[in-house]
Amino acid sequence: MPLQEAIARLPEVDVVVPHMFCVPGMTSFRGFFEDVLGLPVFGSPSGSSALSCNKAQTRSVVSASGVPVAKAQVVRQGDTVTMQPPFIVKPNTEDNSLGLTLVWKEDQIDEALRVGFEHDETLLVEDYIPGRELRVAVVERGGKLSVLPAIEYLVTKDNPIRTVHDKLDIQEDGLPRKQPDKPAVKPVCPADVAPDLWGKICDAAKRAHIALDCRECSLYDFRVHAETNEPYMLEAALYGSFSKIGMISRMLKVDGHSLSELALDLWRTAALRRTRVASGAKFKYPKAG
Repeated sequence: MPLQEAIARLPEVDVVVPHMFCVPGMTSFRGFFEDVLGLPVFGSPSGSSALSCNKAQTRSVVSASGVPVAKAQVVRQGDTVTMQPPFIVKPNTEDNSLGLTLVWKEDQIDEALRVGFEHDETLLVEDYIPGRELRVAVVERGGKLSVLPAIEYLVTKDNPIRTVHDKLDIQEDGLPRKQPDKPAVKPVCPADVAPDLWGKICDAAKRAHIALDCRECSLYDFRVHAETNEPYMLEAALYGSFSKIGMISRMLKVDGHSLSELALDLWRTAALRRTRVASGAKFKYPKAG
């Protein structure tokens, strides 16, 4: 059936709620529904989602808006790593820590690059931040940005970072099956965060949400330096699943909010967005002065 005929036969759609969290699902399919079919889509626009899938570009955008990030170097085949360990080597556009290595010594660099290049032609070499790891969510509600209670991943000396096995149960064929039942790095929600640190994290998360032109909700991973107690944003995830095991769902539960009420509220907001505009961001920081 020709595309034009298929579009003409579409039923009336209130809102599209995507559940495809791969790169094509976050970008091409979102763009198809919203930009081609003109349907309101829950969540950030495809351009913002595409940006968040590129770790190096995401860092550049949020850091320009005052969000602290760790020192890093973009590396391609044939490049020389100029940074000094310890650092993280990770594929620039991969997710769930696939191809990620924590490098402690120089003699580990070549193997870390080999593993990373199996997943991407571009790698991000990023300073390792010793200390705590937190995940926060920004939600648009009632015309304001709010930050839900954080999840802390309890890293230890033996498990200083989260690996792919802390995020996914990998089958023998290499495909993910589900979240692991007993990850080595256990999540705790809500995290016990001092008010001054929480204020810095909330400010950074909101700035990132605005800088990336997010809509409805967004997630951010932070490391908090063990010595300075300063937070550094690692990555952004511009999607939200309202399943019972979803990150936002866990945060809402401890905050005493209804998952169904928030989901419906955000979906209604998205449903009202029937006219495409160049920028979907409603929130701007006031100009200094």
